[in-house]
Amino acid sequence: MLLKTVEYHFVAAGMLLFSLSTHLAAQDDTKSSQVLTPFGYRDSAHVHRVLAGYDLIAMSDGHIRMENPTTGDYIDFPKSTGERKPLPDNGWQTYAGWVNEGKTPVTSFTTTWAVPPAPSNDDGQTLFQFNSMMPVAGTSILQPVLQYGPSSAGGGSHWAVASWYVTETDAFWSSLVEVAARQSLTGVITLKSHTKSEYDYACEFKGIAGTKYAIRNISQLYWLTETLEVYNVDLCSDYPNTAFSQMSKIAVKTGAKTPAVTWTITNDSTDCGVQTTIVTQGGKDGVVDIHY
Repeated sequence: MLLKTVEYHFVAAGMLLFSLSTHLAAQDDTKSSQVLTPFGYRDSAHVHRVLAGYDLIAMSDGHIRMENPTTGDYIDFPKSTGERKPLPDNGWQTYAGWVNEGKTPVTSFTTTWAVPPAPSNDDGQTLFQFNSMMPVAGTSILQPVLQYGPSSAGGGSHWAVASWYVTETDAFWSSLVEVAARQSLTGVITLKSHTKSEYDYACEFKGIAGTKYAIRNISQLYWLTETLEVYNVDLCSDYPNTAFSQMSKIAVKTGAKTPAVTWTITNDSTDCGVQTTIVTQGGKDGVVDIHY
């Protein structure tokens, strides 16, 4: 990751300063290239890991700051002036979506699912499965993501989880934590506070250390999805070796209330039988099946 204009403001011990300075200096030597995120490809210069204990802040001039809310230490990432790259292959295959058209913002969105078996064929494909929240225009996304295969966060021939915030040009990811088949996951997105125009959210896999951080001062997130996104998939055996994955215990809150939620299905590709089906509608104990 290329960070030539990173600004430092450290009040912690010298060891932290040395550690972070070394980490960021090493990133300066990385050549710019396109790397994979769960919202398409981004320039590696604008893809960043969120350090443990740090949150993200969208600053008034459009750049993102990573700040430790306890110590006040921060790193300013340079504002990106690039454009979002078109997806070269695959992308979102199928999803269930709902847009909150009410006056009260979504205050929490939770989904539970089990890590599926690994694909029977492994040839460098990447699979992303997640619940997510976005502005209606779809210009950014906050998502707790289950991943198989490689991405800019790492990974390989195993399942792993991380929380991601991705804009049209930049991406930010938490620690990538390996998980096992059949392990239960609960992805949670929570509204922490807001003003009329600025909203603070948190994203995490409940109970999995290293996956939680907050993003502050962004626009309201209205659009909720349960999504399967894939890259470099060219065989049906590149998908998980199971018929479907059940996204269950789906819970949506607007304020303290459960809104009337009607999920709608979009199938961008039904190759290999890939599709989403609605088992139970609603914002409480909803169930969505993603078929492979």
